[in-house]
Amino acid sequence: MTTSLPTAVDPGALPAHPERPARPLPAMAPALTWGGLAVLLLAFLPVNFTFGAVNLLVPAIRADLAAGPSGGALVLSAYTTTFAAGLVVSGRLGDRYGRRRLLRIGLVAFGVLAVLTGLAQDVVSLVALRAALGLAAGLFTPQVLTSIQATAPDRLRTRGIILFTAAGAVASIAGQVVAGATTVALPEHLAWRAVQVVTGLIALVALLGLRAVPESRSPAPLGLDLRGAALLGGGLVALVVPLTLGPTAGWPAWSLGLLAVAAVTLTAFGLAQRATERRGGLPVAPPSVLRVPAVRIGLTLTLLFFVSYSAFLYEVSEYSPTAWGADGWDVAMLTLGFGGGFLVAALLLPGILRRVGPRIMVYAASGQAAALLAIALVVGLDGGRSAPPALQPLLVVLGAAQAFMYGPALQTVLSRTPVWAAGVAGGLLTTLQQLGIGLGVALLGGLFHAVAGLAGGAAGGTAAADATGTGSGLTVGLVAALTVQAGCAVVFALLAHRVARDAA
Repeated sequence: MTTSLPTAVDPGALPAHPERPARPLPAMAPALTWGGLAVLLLAFLPVNFTFGAVNLLVPAIRADLAAGPSGGALVLSAYTTTFAAGLVVSGRLGDRYGRRRLLRIGLVAFGVLAVLTGLAQDVVSLVALRAALGLAAGLFTPQVLTSIQATAPDRLRTRGIILFTAAGAVASIAGQVVAGATTVALPEHLAWRAVQVVTGLIALVALLGLRAVPESRSPAPLGLDLRGAALLGGGLVALVVPLTLGPTAGWPAWSLGLLAVAAVTLTAFGLAQRATERRGGLPVAPPSVLRVPAVRIGLTLTLLFFVSYSAFLYEVSEYSPTAWGADGWDVAMLTLGFGGGFLVAALLLPGILRRVGPRIMVYAASGQAAALLAIALVVGLDGGRSAPPALQPLLVVLGAAQAFMYGPALQTVLSRTPVWAAGVAGGLLTTLQQLGIGLGVALLGGLFHAVAGLAGGAAGGTAAADATGTGSGLTVGLVAALTVQAGCAVVFALLAHRVARDAA
């Protein structure tokens, strides 16, 4: 249920840079129509569709490719990490070279790569293809919202942004439902591959309708800062890979070495950002923007939110088939309440926010912490025997709480961000969304499997149970991970209280 935020900024409010503005389009360029908006929303659909689907299909992928828990987690985090890395410059590429052009290139690459992922014969090639898929998604995703903002008439622009936000939730739910239905209709080793092909076909169908989308670009495009983007991307990959594989592999020397590489690379990235800004350029993460308190809080809230969100979906998809014997359709139906609660709450949010104000995110974060602890209690008491009926209403509450947390947090933080920093802050928040998803699977997913393995071994189960963390060990792992996620929600509530207090 991720969304992308505006990345356009007022060039006159930023440090001067030597790049020559690209030639602007004619002033009477055609406006976006309802048909063009439909094409843009369809183009955005596979971005979250693939996350929702693959999240549910991880057990099937692991079984087919003989991958361990860390390999399955890396399939997910490879996509979101490179997605985050690509976002930092793709909006500026669209401003410079044309947004519809970047949409076309990105959709072609995404469609082809999605189909190729369905042909992968081992987990290494699948991870590599998923990483490339994330780069393709990062290339075209910012162009969707920016095209709505730049080319739609006022009335259509407002409705388009609302529909864009809802499309993220719909795509995630649709991905889970399609994945669940496919696992019932096809053998397990074919089901996950078929879903990858479906994902690619959605992108290619959107490509056919791009003529309905007007071309647009910025009359004064910002500098690209390719060096900063490369350092950030390399540092994120070097960070996420060992965090994903290290816990279950016993932290071998190569994983510790990669963490050291990540520390050096990200430090070099920070130094390069300062140097670029001192020279009058616009780096991908301007230190002057990061010094704005509202931006710092917003980035922290974003990271906390998406770490917990992605980890929860991953843990449910890992736990349910083993502990409860659920198939893909059962897992999809279990999480349908979660997605449905999010979607309904998101649609009701504007009216509720007008009455309650930014305090709603404090109440919602507290509600999420309570819901997560309640789920942990129900799972712990159940002991992994069957999926208890009490989980479904708790999942609906959890989904609604998340909608009431993140939307108001973004709106409140960005409204308190200086105008000159709003566009860059929006781009950074979008990047942190995807990074949070990758880190959630890597960190909390790793914690889940590590605790499950230790608890399973301590319980004296079979060798298979000790290796995979099944039975009671898996239940202990899930309870531990949910408890940590509840702690993240408490920290979110404390920060949100500060934001709401300052906004009063």
